[in-house]
Amino acid sequence: MQTLFTVGVLVVVAAVAAAIWWRSQRKAAASRENHWFKAFAAERGGTSGSGVPSFGVVHPTGRPLTGAPDDPWVEFRLGDRPVLGIDTRESYRHFDDHVYFRDLHVTQVRVPPGPELRIVPGRPVSMPTLPPDSALDAEVARWLAANPRFGQREVVVENGSARTWGPGCATRQNLTAEAQYLADLADHLPPSLWRVSGGAS
Repeated sequence: MQTLFTVGVLVVVAAVAAAIWWRSQRKAAASRENHWFKAFAAERGGTSGSGVPSFGVVHPTGRPLTGAPDDPWVEFRLGDRPVLGIDTRESYRHFDDHVYFRDLHVTQVRVPPGPELRIVPGRPVSMPTLPPDSALDAEVARWLAANPRFGQREVVVENGSARTWGPGCATRQNLTAEAQYLADLADHLPPSLWRVSGGAS
């Protein structure tokens, strides 16, 4: 009986120690992320983690920002366009039926209001807020066929931002490269896109 009690105590102590270690690792990682974003924001004359971003969404699924995100974020300017980078996590179900989390980052640039546009590599352009057979939908499809470099990564344009995302946390390199890609995309999209309200053609 004494042996079982001792084993039980050791298991509880090990579990508590593991939980403390895991929490300290997450805090250290969050601190490093915030430090990186703060330094980057200072270099670019931007903002990181304090206040509320001036635009954007908090996750690739498009949840709009209604306040300051809980996740680390940085806002800066690329030329005349505001850029927002957010490190976040998403859940996924593993084959063993347990739920796990993985890191991902979202990069966004501000664009004028317009209808929702979805670009997915290897698929036709989607503009779900427009009526079927919309002339604008066909125009954007022709534009993308003539500019295939803008069909190489998944992009969503809606709610006044163009966004893309990728696995892992943001780095200086991927944040600036993705922001430049989105700014180029926004600059080259057909001007008629920005003359249409979100729901009508």
